[in-house]
Amino acid sequence: MSRLYNKSYRSIFQADPATVKSGSFRRKSVNHVIIKQAVTEKKGTILIVDISGYTHFVKQADHAAGAQVISSLLSSIIRNNTLGFHISEIEGDAILFYKYGKAQPVAAMLSQFEQMLAAFNEQIDQWKLICPHVAMLSIKMVTHYGAIAEFKVDRFRKIYGKAVVEAHRLLKNHIHSHTYALVTYQYLRQANHSNMEQWEDKSQLCEVYDVGELCYTYFPYEMAAAS
Repeated sequence: MSRLYNKSYRSIFQADPATVKSGSFRRKSVNHVIIKQAVTEKKGTILIVDISGYTHFVKQADHAAGAQVISSLLSSIIRNNTLGFHISEIEGDAILFYKYGKAQPVAAMLSQFEQMLAAFNEQIDQWKLICPHVAMLSIKMVTHYGAIAEFKVDRFRKIYGKAVVEAHRLLKNHIHSHTYALVTYQYLRQANHSNMEQWEDKSQLCEVYDVGELCYTYFPYEMAAAS
């Protein structure tokens, strides 16, 4: 370890010279940081709302107008977060929501998505004259359930865990649609909706990813996006 690195450690953790000399400094400091972080892990819902066609739109649209359009569209999604989900991240073309506790009924999740889609489409109509390329955009939703670890980075809250990775992987599915709501088997089981007969317009698939096999039901909304 260089002298400069040693000095940085002392200034951050304020370890006494005897502790550093003994060689136990690093172990004690790391433990202190882990305890201070107080990472929590609870079961809950992970919800990703993603803008379809984003990459192509960025290539085609004027830079300044495009940024305003995406900001407006993301805001319309957030305003229609009627079920009170927390926001973990806004990742350019997607919003990562999460909520601890029991899974909401599937009908409630689909209703929220429909409200988000309607508000999104209203914004699309308003922007068409100024930025015609906006017509290529739509949204899709992935809903998953599992253990969510939460930690803070400065003033930001982040979520972490296998279920979070799985939800992101599901955006790379093989659904032949740009506008849909996807609900995983894990979510359906928690929401007590193993029987999906009440929804006729649905499909069920299982796909293998690097995190393992994931099974889901999806509901196409192409007609709603086109109307």
